Amino acid sequence: MKMNCFSTPKKVAKSFYLLLLFALHPVVTEESFAQSGSFIETSAILSSDPVTPFWLQSNRQGIYSPSGSQFLFRAASHHKREITSGFYLRAGADLAARPGTHSTLYFNQGYVAAEAYGFELIAGRFHNSSPVHDPLLGSGSMGISTNAIPVPQVRLGLTGWTPLPFTGNFVEVQGHISHGWLGSRRYISNVLLHEKIFALRFGGERAFRPYAGIAHYAKWGGTDPNGRTVPVRWSDYFNVLLARAGDEETPGPDQSYVLGDHLGAVNAGFYWTLNDTEILVYRQFPFELKANLMLRSYMDALTGLSVTLPDRVPFLDRFLYEYIYTKFQAGPRELRDDRDPDDRGDYRYNENYYNHYFYRSGWTYHMRSLGTPLFTLNEDNLGILNNRIVGHHVAFISSVSTFTFTGKVTFTRNFGKMCDNRVPDLGEGALFGIGCVNIVENVGGRSLDQWAFLFGAEAPVPLGTTLPLLATLEVAFDRGGLTGNRTGLLFGLRWQL
Repeated sequence: MKMNCFSTPKKVAKSFYLLLLFALHPVVTEESFAQSGSFIETSAILSSDPVTPFWLQSNRQGIYSPSGSQFLFRAASHHKREITSGFYLRAGADLAARPGTHSTLYFNQGYVAAEAYGFELIAGRFHNSSPVHDPLLGSGSMGISTNAIPVPQVRLGLTGWTPLPFTGNFVEVQGHISHGWLGSRRYISNVLLHEKIFALRFGGERAFRPYAGIAHYAKWGGTDPNGRTVPVRWSDYFNVLLARAGDEETPGPDQSYVLGDHLGAVNAGFYWTLNDTEILVYRQFPFELKANLMLRSYMDALTGLSVTLPDRVPFLDRFLYEYIYTKFQAGPRELRDDRDPDDRGDYRYNENYYNHYFYRSGWTYHMRSLGTPLFTLNEDNLGILNNRIVGHHVAFISSVSTFTFTGKVTFTRNFGKMCDNRVPDLGEGALFGIGCVNIVENVGGRSLDQWAFLFGAEAPVPLGTTLPLLATLEVAFDRGGLTGNRTGLLFGLRWQL
């Protein structure tokens, strides 16, 4: 029996430092872990439909169920303590209970972390998104967004943008590497997650600071429905780390192309401080083929503008606009001109974002997209049936007196997915009227428009006690031909302890 060094958190924890000697990619996450303190929260959603409105369930760390009306109780505590000068320990837990037809009790977060000299080692389940984007107002990263329950993982990285030595603080680096567990609630069970992020930013203390980077993710290992286990060895880990082919013990196509299901995003943009106004412009180019690292599908991207205004600007704190386009995907699947020179099969092209021939549940975790929630999942957890979209998204945060208002409006035009010899029909044929001829040629098809709205307000409740109480009220609407029409209301109370 071969030793499996990755299948349990305990084994990985023992050998993680050795692993990191060979994986010197640092990290990127815009939200870091600034959580502190403790709170108790209760909330309820009332929905006009058995499905929860889009913005009441999406990009909320998987806290709310997609199954309509529900009640939620949360208790969370996050703490950080300085042990010695420059050395900190952090720990946190976030318990969520949701009674009802789809009742659940679980830890949305639970982690321990050590931080020193600009580096951080963290283990457990914690909030995380990448690469650079606006996680608060945005529609969701093309890499890892805030849409799903956090994936349990062990991660080493930098705590933020860190100046490189000998550059006079002009060049900064950001990055991380992690090993995670995607669990068994998927077509291929016990799948492992590899993640590494790297970015450089230029300008130091200057007002204009451009950046560029890459996010690389991979699913590997696992057991298929017939009980066949994909090998998980150190040699396999390094093949995944370097995006190399496997050996004769790995699934067929993985032996000649690349081991596992790889995807990611090349990203670039800039930060600009303009008269105390903070501007972030970002563009993420998704890829799932090595060839697209050269941006063959340069038109496919998530582009965002996030503006944070100074306090002297009345009524508006922050606003955002995003445009997403994912229709090209390296072009339609087609027969190769040079059949099988590297045993990769007769077809090429069509990145088919978030789908894979072997890891059929795709880029999902607990039935939610790990990336943008604007893609539509197959209801049987067998992949993404709608990944070709054109969309616009606007959002804002506004403060008036003690009230904070939030708004989101999203429009998408949806086209399903292209025919693919590797991925069967997932429901797009009936929904979008798509037919396939000669296996990979699309015939017919129609677009479906969808709108999603959210408007919310929160304010402190004056109780005359030492425990602050915050009340939240949100209303959401869905309108369109993709997921239908519905209205929902969320009411919540949070006690800060």
